[in-house]
Amino acid sequence: MATDDTSSHAKPSTRNVQHVVLGNLRFQTWYQSIYPEDLVSKETDTLYVCRWCFRYACDVNTHATHTKLCPHRTTPPGTKVYDNGGYSVWEVDGADHKLFGQNLSLFAKLFVDHKSVFFDVVSFLYYILVFTDPNDPDKSYHILGFFSKEKLSWDANNLACILVFPPYQRKQLGKLLMGVSYKLSGWEQDSSRIGGPERPLSEMGRKSYGRFWEERIARYLVLLSSNTTTAGESEDTKTQKSSSAKGSRKKITHELMTVQEIGLATGMLTEDIITTLRSLGVVEPASPSKTREGASAESEAVPLVVRRSKVLDWAKSSNVNLRDPVRDEGFLLNHLSAGVVRETASLGSDDDE
Repeated sequence: MATDDTSSHAKPSTRNVQHVVLGNLRFQTWYQSIYPEDLVSKETDTLYVCRWCFRYACDVNTHATHTKLCPHRTTPPGTKVYDNGGYSVWEVDGADHKLFGQNLSLFAKLFVDHKSVFFDVVSFLYYILVFTDPNDPDKSYHILGFFSKEKLSWDANNLACILVFPPYQRKQLGKLLMGVSYKLSGWEQDSSRIGGPERPLSEMGRKSYGRFWEERIARYLVLLSSNTTTAGESEDTKTQKSSSAKGSRKKITHELMTVQEIGLATGMLTEDIITTLRSLGVVEPASPSKTREGASAESEAVPLVVRRSKVLDWAKSSNVNLRDPVRDEGFLLNHLSAGVVRETASLGSDDDE
C-alpha cells in the first residue's frame, strides 16, 4: 500500500502529470502513468479526474460537464459486498465495467511504482472502498481506495494491487481492505483458505502487511480460550490439549498446534506466520513437557511457546485494538462473481441498505 510520505517518491521531472484534482481535492502525484499522449501530454500540470468513474481530462470545463452527467454519480458500479459504519466495499468485475477498471488502473499508477498497468482488465475484480457520510443529506459517496484481485490465481493470491488514495491515508483504511481480502478469499468455494498478496511486495507493501499480519496473529492468539498457546513450526506436530497433573494447586493449560492450523484459522501462508511470530518477539523454546511423548528429533521439530501474556503486552505497547476492524455483520448475502459462488456470509446489520 502506498503512503503519503513523498520523500521517497519520484522527482517532478520524471512524472508526466504533476497534480490531480479528484472531486474537490487537489494533490501531487508520485509516479508516472501511461495515459495516452494524445489526450494527456508529457508536461501536464493538473489532470482532472472524476471521483466516481475516474474518467480524466486536462480541461476543467470538459471535466465539469462530465461530472454533471456521470452515470455513477449516485451509486458506485458493481455489487456491494460489505457495509459497516459508513464504509462499504463494492466488487466491480473488470469484464462488466472495462472502462472503469482501465481508468482506475491508470489513476492508481500515479501513486504505485512497482505495478504495471494492464488494459486487459477482464481477468480482474476490483474492490473499491466507499465512504458515505450518514450526516450528508445528499448521501454523496467518496471512493477512498481499492484493491484488485485476479479471478483465477495459480498462486492463491487474494490481492494483486492495493492503494488508499493519498488524501485518505494514515486512517487504518489499508487494514480494512486487507481484512476484507482475506475474508472474501476464505469464503470461496474449493479454496484452501490459505493465501496472501501477490509477490514480490514493495518496500511499503512489506511494511504495511507486516503490521497487518502482526495484528492478525496477535488477535487470533489472544482470543483463544486457553491461557497459554504453543505454536509449533513443524508440519508433523499434531493438535493436542493437556493440563497439569491432577491435584496441582493451579491448573495450567496449553495447546499444541501447527503453523498450518494457524494458517487455516487466519488464512495466512506458513512463511508469513513464522515471520510474523518472530517479529512479534513473543516466542520462546518449549519445555520438554510440552513436546509429544515418544517423538524423536528426526520425526518432529521442537515447538515454540507463544505466551498469551506476552502477546497482550505487545498489543498494549503497540497500541493495537484487538477487535477486528472488519466486522462479520458488515458482509452482505451471497453474490455471484466471475462464476464463483461464495458460501453465505453473515447477514448485515439492521442499518445496512
